[in-house]
Amino acid sequence: MSRFFTFCVLALCSSLSWSQSLVVSTHPIYLIAEEITQGIEQPVLLLADQSGHDITLTPAHRKAIFDASLVIWLGKVHEAPLDKLLSNNPKAISILDSAIVQTLPQRNSRGMALNNTVDTHVWLDPNNAVRIGFFIAALRSQQYPEHRDAYWANAKRFAQEMFLSAQQYNTRLPSASYWSYHDAYQYLERALNLKFAGALTEDPHVAPTLAQIKYLNDNRPYPKMCLLAEAHASQNQYQKLKPIIFQAVDETMKGQGDFVEGWKALAAQTHSCVINTRK
Repeated sequence: MSRFFTFCVLALCSSLSWSQSLVVSTHPIYLIAEEITQGIEQPVLLLADQSGHDITLTPAHRKAIFDASLVIWLGKVHEAPLDKLLSNNPKAISILDSAIVQTLPQRNSRGMALNNTVDTHVWLDPNNAVRIGFFIAALRSQQYPEHRDAYWANAKRFAQEMFLSAQQYNTRLPSASYWSYHDAYQYLERALNLKFAGALTEDPHVAPTLAQIKYLNDNRPYPKMCLLAEAHASQNQYQKLKPIIFQAVDETMKGQGDFVEGWKALAAQTHSCVINTRK
């Protein structure tokens, strides 16, 4: 990790231009960057209305990257369409390639880990969110040492707020199982003491099979189950799993203006869903 960080700093410092803009690829990482740069600068969100998986690049995107002094993205695994623009760009740093976060493998719809894969929703783990915050503070402090104290103070404040929010759930929630439309929430599981009991599909763009619906019904841990899913999930795709409590959640925190508040909202929705299935 230390060698990679040293390489990042040298590459970034050698590529500084007149522009000081910090460009961040996706919304949740952008929210963390806002926490770290508060009172110093305003980061630029590259993919404001797009997910990392489905990206249409415009001249404005390319200009933002060209003008930036630092581009932070998750990496090719999460944002493959950005690979050609960013993988060999000395100003671009991939979080997933930096070894600063703890990663988990993807799982199939029945909960089995898939070899040589990475679940890229790393920001949902409070520890990872804090690591990302300190990483941004370190990189930006090296580029602009006159703001070092402010960056680090912001990172420490963010860490305190994040850990305090997560602590609220450490002893509140007994171990509970849940379903999801697709497996996108496993980085919440340790903080909320959850157990993954299966998903309807491994790909949110592919409809669930009858075999998988039967598997979930035959192996349901409780008579009533919590199902976490994006709001656009069709009721026709999960009505055969009733009784359930459907909870619309968005792991990308779209629409949120504050990372800690966004995480707390997601945690509260999930907590409420799983607790209500036990009543």
